[in-house]
This record gives sequence, C-alpha cells and structure tokens, in this order.
Amino acid sequence: MLACLLLGLAGMVPAVAQETEEVYAAWKDRVVQIRLIDRAAGSKAGIGSGFFAGRPGWVISNYHVVAGLVNDPGRFEARYVADDGQEGALELLAVDAVHDLALLRTDGLRRPPLGVAAALPARGARLWSLGYPFDIGLTIVEGTFNGHLQNTLYDKLHFTGSINPGMSGGPALDAHGQVVGVNVSTAGNQVSFLVPVRHVIALLSGEVTGPASTEQLNAMVSAQLLTNQQVLVDRTLGADLPHARLHSYQVPAGLADFINCWGNSEEDPENRLDLVYYACQTRDDIFLSSSLRTGIIEYQHDVVSTDSLGPLRFYRQLERRSYYPRLRLDGDESTVSNYRCQSGFVQADGLPMKVTYCVRAYRKLAGLYDAYLSTTSLVEDRQALQSTLVLAGFSWENLERFTEGFLGAFGWQP
Repeated sequence: MLACLLLGLAGMVPAVAQETEEVYAAWKDRVVQIRLIDRAAGSKAGIGSGFFAGRPGWVISNYHVVAGLVNDPGRFEARYVADDGQEGALELLAVDAVHDLALLRTDGLRRPPLGVAAALPARGARLWSLGYPFDIGLTIVEGTFNGHLQNTLYDKLHFTGSINPGMSGGPALDAHGQVVGVNVSTAGNQVSFLVPVRHVIALLSGEVTGPASTEQLNAMVSAQLLTNQQVLVDRTLGADLPHARLHSYQVPAGLADFINCWGNSEEDPENRLDLVYYACQTRDDIFLSSSLRTGIIEYQHDVVSTDSLGPLRFYRQLERRSYYPRLRLDGDESTVSNYRCQSGFVQADGLPMKVTYCVRAYRKLAGLYDAYLSTTSLVEDRQALQSTLVLAGFSWENLERFTEGFLGAFGWQP
C-alpha cells in the first residue's frame, strides 16, 4: 500500500517553478522546525528541520537532529513549529542511523506530503534547500546539483549551496517541488551534502506500527550498524591487501576508495628523532550521539629513526611515544564499556612485532565493538616502526578478521 503511495507521489509532477520566490511560496508550508526540548530546563537544547513525506502527518528529518530521543529518552522530547506558528509534539517512529534519517509523526498537524523525485536531476540543475538556520525562521537557499559524492562509503549528494546549522533534515527540491535529497551537512564555502531521496523512500516503505520504544530503536540501530560494518569489511579486505613501503618496512596502505591516505616527514630536534608518517582514514563516519561516532577505520604508520641516540636512549623514546596513542575514539561511560587489553608478540613476514590489542563494547547496541591495535617493530637499533589501528562499530568476528588481515600485510625487506 505504502509502496503504491510513494510511486504515486513520484509520478505527480507539479508545474515547473522558475524563480526562488515561487518555490518558497509553493512549498513553505511543508517544512517545519524541529526542536529537541530538555524537559528539566523546559527549553530547546537543539534545533533542526523536517518536512512532510509519505503520509500527511509524517515528517522526515535527520537522525542526528533527534538522536537525543534514542540516547536519553527520559531527558528529551521533540516538538515541531510550522511556518504559520502552529506547534505541537512529535513522536519517533523509525530511524536509519547509517544514512542519518528519522521518521516522526505530528500530534495533529496534517499537511500534504512533498513528492519524491523519480530520478536524480542532471548535474548543474538548480535545486532549492529549505530549512530553519540558526533559529531565525524558514529560509530558502538556491544552489546546483553536482552528483554523488565520490569515494565515500556513506551515500551523499554534492549540493553547491549554503546549508547552515539548523537546516539539517530539511528538503532539497527540484524545479517541480519534488524532494531530491535531505540536508545533512556542510564543509563550508557552499560545499554542502544531501542524503539521496532513495533512502527516504526506503525508510517510508518500512513497516511502521506506531511510536517505537527505546528498546526497539536501539535494536533497529544495532541491526543497521551490523549490516553496514559487514559491507565495510567486505569492501575493504581483499585477497591481497594493498601495501606501501616506508624505508625497509611494508605496511598496509589505502585499502579501499573510501579510505583517504596521506604522508609526511619531519624532524624532531628536541628528541633527536626523524619521523616519517603514513596515515589513512575513512572519509566519513556515522553519528550516534554528541559523544560517539562509529563506522570508522583509521590507521597510522610512523617510522622513527635517529642518527645520534644510542640504543638505550632510543628505546626509551619509543616507549614514551607508545604511551600517547595517535588515534583516539570518542565515547563515555554511558555509551561504551572500558577497554580490555592484552599484549604479545607476533611475526609478520620476517618482521617481529610487539602488539597491544584492546576492545570495548557498546552498552546499548548489542553485538557492536570498538578496537584499538598498537604495534612496535624494532629490527635495527636506530630505526623502528610504530603503527596504530582503530576500528569503530564492528562485530566481534569482523574485528578479528580485520586485525588478522591488517597484521598479515606487514613485512620487512632490507
């Protein structure tokens, strides 16, 4: 039934609007401000935007706008404010945490839903983004569509327009007033990003029976993240992992097109060391809360050498550096457990490595873990390799699979 409704909406193509004021006048009543209210303070703790979609009382927004309802439901409630000043309560029906979407329902306000575009427009086509930036009222921004963002794991569209804080969750419309994407983030200088409307259609097409409980929402997010991390691992771990050479060391390199790598070298005259860095990380992540992001792969290799320190002083420098991890993960006691660690020695293609491996669990999201791997390899008295790997939001099995594959990509060729 809902699928038919969505197809009908996609086929209802209004007349083309040529001017920004026409777009604003035609569709302003379909966009609302969303306020996250701290119950104890009786005041808004965060703002965003949303729009009517699917059914007259349904509203689409970003997950990060209403994440407090999932993470701390007793503390927050959500409310909407329409363009004409009407306001009321919102209840959360479903989420898509991976694509940063949420489906809500108003407590009584019913307005016709926006249509959804059947296909993406041509590159260079005009788009209009609507939302409530900085709590200053409904705003429209004209820009251009620049296609899918390249080399990223999490599907986004590139919109050349000024999306500002508070516009998150608002619609980006084509000239027919149909939704092409959902405002989600910006990199500044009119470089902004949209969630493609196909993910909105998928969320609207899911089974919705009523307001979701906290337990149901956490189970929903867990399942989505577990599916996502399986895709991430399958796309990353091939038969032979790509590697780079740093001096005589072979190290894991860029493992996939959505992992960005760069390198640098510098001198540390204070400690009498020479350093060569090679660092890689996924280009994007998944928002879970203000204190926790997930869906992350990061790793860094540091070749540390000296021409003037003796072996004992060089060893002390390596030991001191190992106390300060170069890659860290967010999280607090309410979201993740403490790390549990173990250390040992392994051999990787003739390269002896001291390894420390730490894992922590997500408290509310069953089956998900973060891992931290630190290695030190010392083959010569004046040169060493120190590497760090961080994985966020993986199953236990895939943590093992990834770390084993990662360690197997090291080597030594003097």
